[in-house]
Amino acid sequence: MKFVTLKKCPLCGSSEIIDFKHGTINVKKIDSDNFKITDSSYGSLWDFSRCKKCSFVFSNPKLDKESLIEFYSALEDTEYSEEKDGRAKNFKTVLNRIKKLQPADNSLLDIGSASGIFVKLAKEKGYNADGIEPSGFLVKEAKEKFGIDLFRGTVEEFKNKHRYSVITLLDIIEHVHSPENFISQVSELLNDKGLLVIVTPDIDSFTSKITGSRWWHYRIAHINFFNKKSLEYLLKKNGLEIVEVKRYAWNFSLFYLLSRLFPMLKKKKSLQNVLKRINLKVQLFDSLEIYARKI
Repeated sequence: MKFVTLKKCPLCGSSEIIDFKHGTINVKKIDSDNFKITDSSYGSLWDFSRCKKCSFVFSNPKLDKESLIEFYSALEDTEYSEEKDGRAKNFKTVLNRIKKLQPADNSLLDIGSASGIFVKLAKEKGYNADGIEPSGFLVKEAKEKFGIDLFRGTVEEFKNKHRYSVITLLDIIEHVHSPENFISQVSELLNDKGLLVIVTPDIDSFTSKITGSRWWHYRIAHINFFNKKSLEYLLKKNGLEIVEVKRYAWNFSLFYLLSRLFPMLKKKKSLQNVLKRINLKVQLFDSLEIYARKI
């Protein structure tokens, strides 16, 4: 692994950057398990800087891109699909909102598809849907569990001349090495008047402020944080205009939520069956759900 110390904001180029959070991570102990979607090591912090001009928060020093891709390519997340029912409820809400904003077109690309749950639902809703996912384990699981063929790799490696009417980035942009380059590449895959959907933690939410360094979105995999201002700056720079802003909510089983706090529950098989039948909707108002149109 290599790290680079940044002297300027990687989003807007301003040299007005300040220390934001001091890290708690031992970089010598990092492996692909730390990048799982279901990782519960909350409060794991990089050293973070904040740009005074655009409000973007970013890890600094910054992990090199090659190491980051290797971690995501190698990760195996056996717990992700176990919550498919709750995740489906989250995703159906997003698909319904997309339909209202983009009713006529049906080509959709989901980036960071994990095991393909969202792509499967989109296909069932009538979308001609594709997905991109770097993890070989999750790509295989998408095929075996849901019959979904995902492209294994990154946006840069996705050699498709076809443009899409809808592109979804659901809890993805906080993970990527360079959000600026990433959104530029995503925009090139989007049709004129196409719709981009972003779900990402809100660094300036009330929840993040009252929980401080214990905020559940502070984990090793999250290397970027946005608020509405910094997201609006990034999107506008790449020819996208925000048309709607929501607050994302999660649906999880009671087992999943309690096992975040009490990992020993994973060994209690009989109790698991009971707790997994109880579904809870969690709205902490700490994630932005952004709908933006290419102009």
